[in-house]
Amino acid sequence: MKPNLQTGQLTAWVERGVALFCLGTLIPAAFGAAAQIPFLAPWWTITIGGGIVVTSIGMMIFSFLGRRLRAWALVYVALVSIGLITWPIAWQSSAPATSSPWLWVCLGVAAVCLAVTSGTAWGFGYAIAAGLLFAVVRMTPSGQGAPLLGAVQDMIVLVMNSSVVIVALGVVGNAFKSLDEIEYASQREATAAAIDEALLEERHRLDGIVHDEVMTTLVAAAQNPNDALVATQAQRAVDRLAEAEAPAEARLPVTGDQLTWLVTDVVSALVPQAKVTSSLDELAVPQQVASTLGMVVREVALNVAKHSNATNVEVRLTSPTPGEVLISFADDGVGFDPEQVPKRRLGLQVSVVYRMWAIGGHAEILSKPGRGTTVNLSWGSTGELPKVSYEPEVKEHRPRRMPEIPELTRPSLVRLVWIVVLLQFLLGWTSLDRVTTAWPVFLAQVLAVLATLLTLRRSEQNPMKASSAIMVIGLLMGLTLLVQSVLPRGDWPGYATWHSTVVMVLLVAVLVRGQERIAWIGVGLYAMVSAVWAITQGLGAGDVLRVGFGPFSWMLVAQLLQTWMIEMADRMGASRRSSAAANKAIAQSFSKMVLRDVWLTQLRAQVGPLLNRIADTNYDLTEAERDACLSQESRLRDAMRAGNLVTELTSDAIEVARGRGVDVRLVDSRGTRLPEDVRVALTQHLGRLLTDSNTKRVVARAAPEGYEDVVTVLAVREDGTSELVGLDARGQVNTR
Repeated sequence: MKPNLQTGQLTAWVERGVALFCLGTLIPAAFGAAAQIPFLAPWWTITIGGGIVVTSIGMMIFSFLGRRLRAWALVYVALVSIGLITWPIAWQSSAPATSSPWLWVCLGVAAVCLAVTSGTAWGFGYAIAAGLLFAVVRMTPSGQGAPLLGAVQDMIVLVMNSSVVIVALGVVGNAFKSLDEIEYASQREATAAAIDEALLEERHRLDGIVHDEVMTTLVAAAQNPNDALVATQAQRAVDRLAEAEAPAEARLPVTGDQLTWLVTDVVSALVPQAKVTSSLDELAVPQQVASTLGMVVREVALNVAKHSNATNVEVRLTSPTPGEVLISFADDGVGFDPEQVPKRRLGLQVSVVYRMWAIGGHAEILSKPGRGTTVNLSWGSTGELPKVSYEPEVKEHRPRRMPEIPELTRPSLVRLVWIVVLLQFLLGWTSLDRVTTAWPVFLAQVLAVLATLLTLRRSEQNPMKASSAIMVIGLLMGLTLLVQSVLPRGDWPGYATWHSTVVMVLLVAVLVRGQERIAWIGVGLYAMVSAVWAITQGLGAGDVLRVGFGPFSWMLVAQLLQTWMIEMADRMGASRRSSAAANKAIAQSFSKMVLRDVWLTQLRAQVGPLLNRIADTNYDLTEAERDACLSQESRLRDAMRAGNLVTELTSDAIEVARGRGVDVRLVDSRGTRLPEDVRVALTQHLGRLLTDSNTKRVVARAAPEGYEDVVTVLAVREDGTSELVGLDARGQVNTR
C-alpha cells in the first residue's frame, strides 16, 4: 500500500475549511433569517434552522478533533435539502417574501460538503439539482416571486460558484495524489540508492578480507601444501571470516522494500527467468529473521534451478496480516512427490524446514510429479520492533514558499480564473436593467480584464511583484466604485453586484501568488468601501454584512489552505532530510546483514571446510584438494571482478569448462547492476557456450553505462571460427 501522507493531510485541512465555512455562513444566514423567521412555521424553524446550526457547530468541533465529517456532512446536506423542499409549505404569510430564502447561503456549501465527503460527481449533481429547485422556489411567493430571468440567474450563480470550488478542490486533490506518488517513488529510489552505496562500501571491505586472507591462502596451499606458515595463514583467514560475520552494532529492523531487494537479488542470481512481485511496503522484520529468510530463499531457488526444469517461475512477497511475511514460489517444472523425498535430504529438511522453524516460521512444500512445485514460506511478528533513531533536525529560518506540485498546472488554474471572471461579466450584462447607467459597468469590466491580466501575468514566477499586486488592488477598487456608483438606492441590487466575485477571485489569486499582506489589505479596503456604500444606500445590517462576507470568507479558506501547503512543504523538506539520515543508517545496517549473514554464510560453506583442512597441520592435502583450492580461488576472483556477469550456476559451468581447458575471461566495466532481462539472456547464452564441447575460449564484458550493447560475449571455437554477440538493455541478442 502506497503512502498517502499529503492527500490524507489535505483531506483533513479541506474538511476543516468546509466546516469553518459552514459555521461562517451562519452569520449572513442569521441576518436573512431574522426578517423571515416570523413568517415561517415554528416546527420548520426549530427542526431545519436549529438542525443546521447544531450540525455546523458539530462539524467544526469534530474537524478540529481530527474526526472524519462524512456523517455530519450528510446530515447537513439532508437538512438543507429538506428545508428547501419544504420552504413553500413552511411559509405562513399570504404576502410574498421581501427577500430570497435565507437558505441560499447554505446550498453551495452543501454541494461542496457532498463533493468533499462523497466525491465530485455527487457534488456536481447536487449543485445542479439544488440550483433548479432553488429557481423554482424563487418564483413562488415564499421565494419573493422572482421573475424567470432572476430565478435563472440565481441558478447559474449557485451552480457556478459551487462548481468552481469543487473543480478547484478536485484539481488540488489530484495534484496531491500525483505528488504522493512522486514522493513515494523518490523515497524508494533514495532507499535503493542508499542500499547500493552501503552494499558497495561493505562489499569492498569484505572483498579485502577475501582477497588478502582467503584467496591468498588458497593459492599458497595449492603451491605449498603442508606448509606450517600456510596453515597459520589459513587459520587467520577462518578467524577473519568469523569476525566479519559477527555484528558489533545493534541490528535495525529490515523494511519490506529491503526484504524484497534481498529476495530479488538472491532469486535472480540463481533463477534469472523468475518474476518477483511484492506488496511489502509497510513492514519491518528483525535482521536475523530477514537473513534466515534470505538463506532459505536461496536454498529454494537453488532447488528450482537444479531440479525443476521450469520455464516459468513466480515469486510473490505478501503480508496477509499486519506484521506477517509470506514468500511463495511457484514453478511449472517437473514437480516431485514430497512423501518420497528422504528425510535426510538436507536441502529441504535442514536448509528450508528447520531454518524456518528456528525463527518461528513455517515452510509448506506442495508438489506433484509433472505439475510443478509451490513452496510457501511464512513468518509472523510476535512483538514490537526497535525503531530507527537519528539526530533531530535543527530548525532553520526559511522563507514561506508554496511547494512545487507537478500536476497542479498553472494553465488549468489560469483558465479557471478566466472562466469565473467571464461568467460574472455575463451576470452583469443580464442585470443592466438594475443599474442607472450602463457605460460604467462596461468600463468596470475593462478594469477587471486589466486586473486579471496583471494578476495572472508571469504566473510561473512566485511571488509576484509587490508593485503589480498593488496595481491589481487599485484596479479592483476602481471597478468597485464604478459599479457602486450606478446601483439603485433603497434595495439590494441582486446580480448587478457581479463585481464582488471578481474581486474575491483575484484577491485569492494575489494571495496564492505570495503577496498575502497586500491581498488582505485589498479585502479590508473592499469591505470598507462596500460597507460605506451599503450604509449610504440605506440598506439593512444584513446587506452591509453580505457585501464583505464573500471575499473575506473565501480569503480565509484560501489562507488556511495555503498555510497548510506551506507547512506541508516544510515538513516534506524536513522529512526528506530525516529520511536521508534514517535511510543511510538502515541501508548500512542492511548491507552488513546481507553480506554478513547471507553472502558470508554462503562463502564459509563454500571454502570453510577447505580452509579448516589447510589450517590443520596434521592433515595432508590431496591432489584433488589442491586443484579445488585453485578452482575456488578462480570462482572468488570471478565474483570479485565480474559479479555482474556470474551467478552460482554460471560459476559451476565456468569451473567445469575451465576443467576441460576452456579459457574463460570475465570483465565488468559497468559498476551498476545489470537489468534483469540482460541477466536472464546472459545466463542462458553463457550456459550454451560453456557446455558446448567445441568452445575453446569465452570472453564476456559488461560495458560502461551508456553503451547500446550492455554486454558483449566473444566465443572462439576449436576450428578457429568466432562469434561476437551483443545484448541490449532488453536482453535482445545481436549477432555481429
